[in-house]
Parts: sequence; structure tokens; C-alpha cells
Amino acid sequence: MLSKNLFNTLLAGRVWLCVPRALLLVLLPALTVGLARPSMAGVGPSVQEVIEFTRIIQPVKLDDDTLQTQISPDGEQLFIVTRKADVATDRNRFDILLMEVSPARLAALKGLPPAPTRLVSVDAVHDKADAHPSLRDARWVGNRTIVFRARMNDEPYQVYRVDVLTRKVSQLTYAPLGVVAFDVPDDLRRVIYLTYEPNPAIAPGSRSVIAGAKSFWSVHSQQDNLEAQLRRYQFYLAEAGSRTPARALGTSFAESSNGTPRASISPDGRWLLLPKYRPDRQLAWGKLYPPVAEASKQDSPSLMRDPLGYYSRPASYVTRQMMVYRLSDGQERAVIDAPDDSRGGNQQRTDRLWLDGGRSVVIAGTYLPQGGGAGAANDAASHIIEYWPASGEWKSIAVLKQRLQNAHAIAGTEGDFIAIDGDQRRVFKRDPKGGWHEASEAASGQSQRLDAPQSWRVLVRQALNLPPDIVATGPSGQEVRLTALNPQFSAAQWGTMKEFSWTDAKGRRWDGGLMVPADFNPRSKYPLVIQSYGFSATRFYRDGSNIYDGFTSGFAGRAFLREGLLVLALPWRASSGAPSDEHGSIVAFGDGVRAAIEALVAEGLVDRERVGILGWSATGVRVLNLVTFTDVPIRAATMMDGDSNTLYSMTITYAVTDGIQAMKENANQGGPFGESRERWIRNDPSLHTDCVRAALRIESYSVEPKNNWDIYALLRRQYRPVELIKFPEGAHALSRPSERMISLQGNVDWYRFWLKGERRSELVIPSETAESLKEQYARWDQMLPMKEAADAAPRCDRVASRN
Repeated sequence: MLSKNLFNTLLAGRVWLCVPRALLLVLLPALTVGLARPSMAGVGPSVQEVIEFTRIIQPVKLDDDTLQTQISPDGEQLFIVTRKADVATDRNRFDILLMEVSPARLAALKGLPPAPTRLVSVDAVHDKADAHPSLRDARWVGNRTIVFRARMNDEPYQVYRVDVLTRKVSQLTYAPLGVVAFDVPDDLRRVIYLTYEPNPAIAPGSRSVIAGAKSFWSVHSQQDNLEAQLRRYQFYLAEAGSRTPARALGTSFAESSNGTPRASISPDGRWLLLPKYRPDRQLAWGKLYPPVAEASKQDSPSLMRDPLGYYSRPASYVTRQMMVYRLSDGQERAVIDAPDDSRGGNQQRTDRLWLDGGRSVVIAGTYLPQGGGAGAANDAASHIIEYWPASGEWKSIAVLKQRLQNAHAIAGTEGDFIAIDGDQRRVFKRDPKGGWHEASEAASGQSQRLDAPQSWRVLVRQALNLPPDIVATGPSGQEVRLTALNPQFSAAQWGTMKEFSWTDAKGRRWDGGLMVPADFNPRSKYPLVIQSYGFSATRFYRDGSNIYDGFTSGFAGRAFLREGLLVLALPWRASSGAPSDEHGSIVAFGDGVRAAIEALVAEGLVDRERVGILGWSATGVRVLNLVTFTDVPIRAATMMDGDSNTLYSMTITYAVTDGIQAMKENANQGGPFGESRERWIRNDPSLHTDCVRAALRIESYSVEPKNNWDIYALLRRQYRPVELIKFPEGAHALSRPSERMISLQGNVDWYRFWLKGERRSELVIPSETAESLKEQYARWDQMLPMKEAADAAPRCDRVASRN
């Protein structure tokens, strides 16, 4: 007879679909004697408990290299930034937590860690966007001061400093529209910051507007809505703490490359390094640097397809050139005659590291002028250079093999740094004579990384079922815990996420995760909810996607387990053979979902007739196409602020970014005109809403019209079960506790109703009343016969012809 340990391994370890169902049926009755527990109602966290989970939001990506930069220069103290929601007050609380990390202090720690010191707290009522927390960008200046950007009292972002000894907080900027990015010199006498430049669609005093290549939302929104405008920015130099108007640097510029650039001022306050967008040189640079041409082709179709700028503008990818400013007189010049390798959403990366108080600077991730002396074979590659702003001289330190992600100084060293080159980590050390050499960790034979201290190192410790906390590891391998941010968490109550792999009909392997409740019974057939926005096997899984912290919106994750619903985390794409085009990706998504359901049904874990799926943002369009054009057995679905490939969507997203219309045309195998019209008609979901059988929940965030209103209206016209929930003040990634309660609890209710026939009776959502809860189920009861009628109807021609 097999041991209990082997049985637990089968259930709790990596789930591979290689154990025959027949063998499981033979083994399970014997193995579960004395182990099976009676079903426990309410095992698992509530929606409120999931929302109120304490999260580490800085370091942003929870990576250990960035965490090292949050240690004070003397190595004595470490800070992190956390976020915790409070549903009762509808506030998010942000804290800078400080802890002592000197080797002597760490060696003396025993048992439970002492509570970190709460250095700064910000309570935010209007913290609506998960991507823009109300306290962020904290960093050390010396050993006693931390500077940061925050929305105190829900006012626009300003820059602040806090003395870690006295805990005194001082305001450094008074930008009327708030600070988007900033930097300070070592003496803290000045602040360089980036702020909004108002850009209303209608000029002051005008009574009309020419739409041109302006977006739908910029033309139709309120004039002072900075979020809807075609956003423009301006750099300013201000005296710290002064209300005197700041001095503008350079000219204002449009938002580009899906973000805003980072400022960098020298420690001595003499020099400023700023990237400048150069769409005017992008095509020419593309001929010299193949990666620029590739990025332009993939992410900036405007320049290629619309050189007149008639219906679009370069936005998703625009080349940047690093500029140097002499702050004494504002003189500006290019660092070198070449672009950098920044692309997409990594504009806030760290890529400038000042040396010798500002005498020189390491600039990582820049191309070199053709024929610049690095050698012809390397001229077109991205480099790391050292630059001397006073003379304008530079020299190459190394050639990058991929594209720079980040560069960080190594704490406790003079000039040494780490460059994250694609997925490779490279360590560079400064020679006594001022030169550089790359240190090879692989060749060193050391058990520790080259930049690791000889005594202690602080790390972020997390796993699929282990929430992130800060730990320190010692020279002998010992480990002490520095934080216990969520002591309430226990996998024995909150359920377990396991790696889970399957293969689709085309032979593509998918690597996702399966979450089961604490009282999981492998002999039961469960309803299944599929959450589709990626999966990481190394990061904690709480509610939504765990590929990056935040951006969870309506995913309820572990709260589904409390209601007896299994959760499948669907990876972004197949691990092998994934299509690269939009139409192929949509089709492959359906293949992956179908195969996952079939695999779980074959294992006897899931009831085929009780499956639901949620999509957010980019996976919203995939869910829409899945429930429209396939016969995958989806009983209920949710699209949360999802993208779409309909004609309506194409028109309202006009000119938002230069790639959006091309993406929709690629999704539908051509545009809705000319020779590709018939292909568009075949692929546009809004023209085939009679094919939709799933009960559909649509969530739309922000006051502006969004995608899927056409889907909603057309389904209502046909008496199909559909509901649309509008969040007028919601951002693309919901953050307010009340909005997250409405979204997450609403989805839990939706799937309990459609997959289990169950109803909630207790009031749990703020402002909810017994009458409003009754009305919710009255609406859904009205949809039940509509669902039955849709299920009984013959398959629509579009789906029938496909199968």
C-alpha cells in the first residue's frame, strides 16, 4: 500500500496529467481512509479578507536587486512600502516601514521578528488606480533621509522628505498639477520634476474642435480631465520647499512609449540627464539599428502605415535620445548622436548611475553613433557607457546582449553596479585606475552572488502559497524573518495553488496553476472558474494574476474557494508553439481553454456543465471571442474592462495609441473595408451575438464610453442573459476598496448563481441593502429562462460552420 506521503505528494505537489484516472480510482479509496474531512462551509477567505491583504508595493516587482537599493548607504536600515485596504472606511493605507538590518542586529534576532517602524503613513480615499499608488518612488538620500512622492490628503502628487530619526515630514514641491517623476541632488536644495502640461481638445474660448488625429475620449471628455487628454508633460527645476514658481526646462512633449521618462540629477546638483523623444529620427535610426526597426515594426505601426499622421500618431514606441543639461545656464546638448534602447513600459527603469559626486555617470542601454569606435560588429548593439558631462567625452564599458531592464549600484561599493541585460544578470566592477571589468559569477565558484555581502543579505521570500515577506540570510545559511505582514494567512484555510500543465489538440503545452480549497475532495466534481491573465510559478497567488503585483481588478482568486469553486490560472500563452499574430493568439486561447477543461473533466475533478471564465483588459477580447465563436462549454463569463475586436471598438479607440487599430485589423484578418471586408464580418463578435450562450457579465471602468457596449445592447435586444456594471470613477485596474468589493463579490455571486444555483443572503458590500441584494437576484432570475432558451437553440451558423 502506498504511503500517506505519496498520496499528499500526488495532491499537493506539481500536478501532471499523467496519472490515469483508473489508477486514481483504485488508489484513492484506500489512501483517503482517515484523511477525508467532511465538507466545511465557509472554508477559505472572504472577498473582504482577500481585498484587505497587506501587499509590498516597493520594490515594485519584488525583486531582490531592487530591494538592495532600499538599504541605507551605511547598510544599517532597510525600508519597504506597503499597501493595505480597509473596506469599512473605503481607504487604502500606504506605509513606509523601516527595519534595522545591520549584521549585528540580524545575528541577534530570535523567534518572531520585531515589528518594523512605521515611518510615514498616507491614508487615501481617492486612490482609484492600482497602478498609481498614493505613495511611491521612495529612495534614500544619505543615511537619514528618504524622499518620496505622495498624494497627501488626496491632493496631487508632491515630493516629500522624511527624517528617519525624527520622523519629520517636509514638503519639497508645490506643483499645481502634481509631480509625475522627480529627482534630487545630495544636498536636497533643488528638485527636478516632471508634471502635466494642460492639453484640452478645445482651445480656451473656442466653441468647436477639429477632431483630426485626436482620440475619441480626448474630444468627448471634460476639458480639464487630464487622464482623457492627449497628455503632455514638462520638466521643471524648483528650489526645495519653495512656493516660488519653478523654472521650465526644455519644451513640453507628448506622452510616448506608454509612459513618462525618469529625471536624473547629479549628486552635486550641476548636471541633469533627461531622455528626449525623437520621432523625427526614428525611421532613419531604424536603418542603422536593427532593434529600433524591429520595435518600430511591432509597436509603432503609425510611422510605417500612416506617415502623414492622418489617423494615428507615434505613441506606443518612440525613440529616445539622452540629453544633458547644465543647470547653471540651462545649456542643452545630446550626450551622443544615437537613441537609447528603452521600449514599451520600462521608461521608469534605472539606467543612469552617477559616480564621484557627479563627475561622470554610467548610462546603461544606449546605442552608439555608427563608427563610434566600438567596432563595426558592435556598432548596432546597445551598450553601457561612462560619460563625463563637463567634457562631453564617453567610453564604452560593455556591449549588451539583449535589452537593458534595469541597472543598480551595488551597496557598500565604490562604483560597482549590476545590469539586468534581458534575463541575464551582469556584475561590473571598477578598477583602481578607473577602468571596468565584468565579474563572472559562474566562474567564481562562489555559493553567494558576487554582489552579496560576506555576512547578511536581505531578500523577498515568497512562493505560490507563501505571501511575500522580507527575510535575511546569514553567512552560514541561517535565515531570519524581518516581517510578518499577513499572519492571518494559512494555506490550511486559504487553500492551495499548484502548478498544473496540459496539452491542447495542436500539441502546445500550457503551464498554469490549479487552486483547490482546504477541504478539497479529489473524488468530487467541482465547478470551475478560469482566471485568464497569466501565471507565474514563483510568485504568491492571492486574487488575480500573479505575474506582477497589482492589476487584479475583478479577479476574486482564493475567495472563490470559500464557495466550493476551483480556480484555474490560465497562462498568457502556450509554453511552446504559441502564435505571434493577434488572430492566431485569439484562436489559440480557445484551444488552450478547451484542452484545460477536457483535462480536468477527464481527471474527474471538474463538472463540464459548470465552467466559468473571466478576462480582463487584453484577455477580455479573448473571452469574448471564446464565448462567441466556439462551442467550449462555458456557462458564465465575465469581461472586465476588456479590449474588443468589434467595429464599435475600432471607432472609439481611434487614435488612442498608434497600434490599437492595427491590432484590431490583425485580429479580424483585415479591416472592415475593401477586399478584407468579408473576413472582418466573419470575425467581428458584435455581428454574431446570436452565437453567445454564456451568461455574460461586463464590467466597464471610468466615466467614458468603453468597449463592449455594443455587445451588451445587442444581447439585450435578443433576450440573452447579460449584465453590465459601470464604475464611473474606476480606473483600468481597480483600487478603491468599495469598487473592488463590488467587482470581486459581484463575480463570486455571479458564479455561485450560474454554476451552483446558490444565492448570498448576508449583506457584505458597503452601501448594499436588503432591497438591492434582492433586486440583484430578481434580475438574474429573469435571465434563467433566457439561458435555457439559448442553450436549447441550434448552434448558430458561424459556430456550426467552424466545427
